[in-house]
Amino acid sequence: MRIRLGVFCLLVTATAASAQSLEQQAICAKQAKIAFQDWEEGSKFGNLKQQSEYRSHYNTKLNKCFFDVHTMIVLGNNVTTSDKLVDAFEQRVYAQYIWTTPQNNVCDLIPTSQTQTHCTSKEEFDAFVAKYMEE
Repeated sequence: MRIRLGVFCLLVTATAASAQSLEQQAICAKQAKIAFQDWEEGSKFGNLKQQSEYRSHYNTKLNKCFFDVHTMIVLGNNVTTSDKLVDAFEQRVYAQYIWTTPQNNVCDLIPTSQTQTHCTSKEEFDAFVAKYMEE
């Protein structure tokens, strides 16, 4: 009888946690869409061809909502691509990677508002972002 009661309690707790997580993911998706639209409006560059896309993720471990945005801007023969990891509620950038032609890269990792390091590759940037977007 105790085993059945224990299993029942675990199932109820898991179901409640799952429902809460789904609700938080939905709230996060909605906020990320709003934040992305605001970000996109503020980053238009006149008549330049700009393409942007994003994805959102609610990080249960950090209890935070993130979105990463990928943008490509074409001006003549020059192409600039950028990737940013942003807190959807605080609008704080956690990481950015900017690549332009001719070869010029900027890569910054900003895990806290007091800490910023430069990264050396897109792979290093992607590994940093994965810690926020996959948990």
